Amino acid sequence: MTTVFTEFAPNEHIQDALLSIRTFLQPWKWKTGEELALIGKKISTYFPNSKMIPFLTGRATLFSLLTALNLNQKDEIVITGFTCEAVVLPIIKKGYNPIYVDIETDTFSINITDLAKKITSQTKVIILQHTFGMIPKYRNEVLGLAKSKNIFVIEDLAHGFNPSHSHSLTPSDKTALILSFGRSKAVSSVFGGAVVLSNTKLIQTINNDALFHYPYPSFLQITQLLLYKPIAVIIKVSYSVGLGKLLHHITKYLRLITAEISQNEKRGEYDIVFAKRYPNALATLLYYQLSQFETNQKKRIDISNVYYSQLKQFRVSSHSQSASLRFPLLVEERKKILNEFGRRNIYLGQWYNQPVAPYPLPLDKVGYKKGMCPVAEQVCKTIINLPTTVTKKEAMKIIKYYFALINK
Repeated sequence: MTTVFTEFAPNEHIQDALLSIRTFLQPWKWKTGEELALIGKKISTYFPNSKMIPFLTGRATLFSLLTALNLNQKDEIVITGFTCEAVVLPIIKKGYNPIYVDIETDTFSINITDLAKKITSQTKVIILQHTFGMIPKYRNEVLGLAKSKNIFVIEDLAHGFNPSHSHSLTPSDKTALILSFGRSKAVSSVFGGAVVLSNTKLIQTINNDALFHYPYPSFLQITQLLLYKPIAVIIKVSYSVGLGKLLHHITKYLRLITAEISQNEKRGEYDIVFAKRYPNALATLLYYQLSQFETNQKKRIDISNVYYSQLKQFRVSSHSQSASLRFPLLVEERKKILNEFGRRNIYLGQWYNQPVAPYPLPLDKVGYKKGMCPVAEQVCKTIINLPTTVTKKEAMKIIKYYFALINK
């Protein structure tokens, strides 16, 4: 069995690397070009009668959307206590208060009972996370509650979505969608994010904001981003013989590729280095992956079904069959399981290992206090993620290894 990665460059293959090299050799197309329009047209097929506005990152996307909503200082924005810093840091930078709501363990999204308790007159936005690409169990109830209280809803689709059901997610005047094209997401252009809207006033405001306040990345930044896919593919294919791990350390040390999270962000600070427009070079990479999106998402969901059919006797929700990014599994002795799989060159994920990930982000910097979301805190101690980019044969081997471990 070849080395399997859940978190590191799961989407990158030789074709992606070659495309990145070809794009690197065409610097006149790095900032503007037809691919930017092409990805917009493609996304609109999933969410009809809407407009996509891309940025360099998902956090820059969220920051611009929050700016366009024109809220007041100290207004409250509801998020789950099972998320990442990319969601929280833009909220804090804008001067708003993140309100953490606990999760349910079927789709690892908002618990409607806890949400109802924590809504106040200052609640202006609810961010509804589609964890692992699953539709939240209480999505309809959240939308209904928000509508009754005139609260704007941002559906966070950063983990992906099922294209067969995407039309039902098309935003209204009081909702928006956030997409992510980061290196660990369902489609990857290394960095990237987008807001999808149907509200014409918000579309115009965000377009103007992007035009006047968000420059394109520098040629150095784009160079680093274009180097990522070729380097990642070389690391992956050579990892099992020891060269890949060394190469990974060398490229990080030499800063040949841009880190996914900056040092400022690890300290709990919003970093303006990622507040940039989305360049055509990355749109070129994204357009290729979007051309395979439906096929790849079906394969991912099929693999989730394989895991579910074999592991449903354990702590697995039936909703996990639709997980299109990673398959969540709650386990005992997580550290031991991760280490044992690692010895077999199978590197499992652990989204999320604290209520606002990644560890060791200081939770006090993002306004989270222990006990705010007890269910989420317990899940963070026990969750592992199984890869959905593997073949059925590889998935069955992962299942076999898991049974062998727990039956020792």
